[in-house]
Amino acid sequence: MKFFLKVHKWLGLLLAFFLIVFSLSGIFLNHRQGIAKLDIPRSVLPDSYKYENWNNSAVKGTFKLGPDSILLYGGSGVWLTDSLHSGFSSFMEGMLNGADNRNTTNILRTENNDIFAITTFDLYQLNTTANKWDRQTHILGLDERIADITSKGDSLVIITRSHAYISTYPHQNFHKIELLAPSDYRKEIPLFRAIWTLHSGEMFGSIGKLFVDFIGLVFIILSLSGIVVLFFPKVIKRIKLREKRRKFSSFIRGNLRWHNKLGSWFLIFSIIVILSGIFLRPPAMIFIIRDKIKPIPGSVHDTSNPWFEKLRNIRYDKYSKEWFIYTSGGFYSLQELDSKPAAIPKVPLISVMGVTVLEELAPNLWVVGSFNGLYYWERKSGMSVDITQMRPVFLTESRVEGNLIEPQRGVMGGIDVSGYSKDFPNKEIVFSYSKGALTIGKPEAFAQIPDKIKDVNMSLWHVSLEAHVGRIYTPLVNNIMGESYFILFSGIASLIVFIFGYIIYRKRYRKKRKNETTNKDQESL
Repeated sequence: MKFFLKVHKWLGLLLAFFLIVFSLSGIFLNHRQGIAKLDIPRSVLPDSYKYENWNNSAVKGTFKLGPDSILLYGGSGVWLTDSLHSGFSSFMEGMLNGADNRNTTNILRTENNDIFAITTFDLYQLNTTANKWDRQTHILGLDERIADITSKGDSLVIITRSHAYISTYPHQNFHKIELLAPSDYRKEIPLFRAIWTLHSGEMFGSIGKLFVDFIGLVFIILSLSGIVVLFFPKVIKRIKLREKRRKFSSFIRGNLRWHNKLGSWFLIFSIIVILSGIFLRPPAMIFIIRDKIKPIPGSVHDTSNPWFEKLRNIRYDKYSKEWFIYTSGGFYSLQELDSKPAAIPKVPLISVMGVTVLEELAPNLWVVGSFNGLYYWERKSGMSVDITQMRPVFLTESRVEGNLIEPQRGVMGGIDVSGYSKDFPNKEIVFSYSKGALTIGKPEAFAQIPDKIKDVNMSLWHVSLEAHVGRIYTPLVNNIMGESYFILFSGIASLIVFIFGYIIYRKRYRKKRKNETTNKDQESL
């Protein structure tokens, strides 16, 4: 009993801070739109989250606004520069406040010369007279995260994670489309995705998310009440006034009572949340990443939509005169949006994080990027070639200009591509998530990132994500166990604390019940 008590107390104290952070960040992650306007200054975050040389997804792509006007867009928002990148100015007037609201995924020009941009949740049209973005999200009539945008002729097509929306000029309304199932479709979902939605509660819709939020609050209460029970008795011993000592003693007994009750009532749910979290990060993730299961009846996955939460990118190939989409299950082609999709057999190697670059360079030639590198892809033959096999790649910041950058062979392999641009004269630039701006072919420098972009805040949602998966502790944990093992060890330790706490409670409860029964028996005699 003493062993269980010591482990529960001191291991619980060690984990209390992390459990509170996990719980708060998890609640924030479940309500992304609700906190989209809230930001955290990068100055208070570890150095790895600061913008240096356009890293950390500061730029996803560029858009040529005029002969000598180029927009850079991405996680840092939208910025206007010229062909010599001699200066940068904000180009976000009309966009909602908040880094997450200004995280721009794509900008395009239609054949009717209309310019549209999509952010995490919103659709904008550029008022070219006032150089101001007009928010057009209301005409979409959706409550989903926007994934991508493209056009064909006078048609504008937007996809979310589950549906396509199409509009014709003058784009005053959109028609919702549910894409057909491909010939190889089976009603299964990745086990990883199922565990992900179980962990967040999303598997059972809004009610499920709110319940998991409640479990997060239980974790916070258990952590705080445990600290009170552990330390406040020492404070009470120093209190000389009997009345104050009695009040504090009553307060501690109340904390202990609710600590025990909440821990025992929600033990099973707590174990499910902790275990599911362990399997969402390496190394435990390895055991489930390739498995698939049938959707659980009554869950959000039990739907007739074959593309639920699977769509990521869409383009129209003018050369082959067909649409193609990138999904969580790979690339598919469609003759028309109401045609049956067919899997594309020969495609570039894509990271599990998905496609970050998908642009047409010339008829039948595309550039495709992900955290596995940047590839030139010939659609007709299916041949794809990593750029590092054809042309050298150079860092562009002046302090390291001319140094050849070898492919980053980390967990994902390849250069961790987060963006790409071919709009600057005589330059082809790839933006690496870790290294920043790189030039392809020759060591020509790109602009240094100005302070006003360096100072762009990080959204509370993204900070919460980094905290929830343990990456924000990297400087601390890397010297002890490594980032990949932090979630595994903290999860196992949390399970021990919860289970040992329940064992202690049950033993004390049974002892108390036994004593009460004995006393009643003695009184009856």
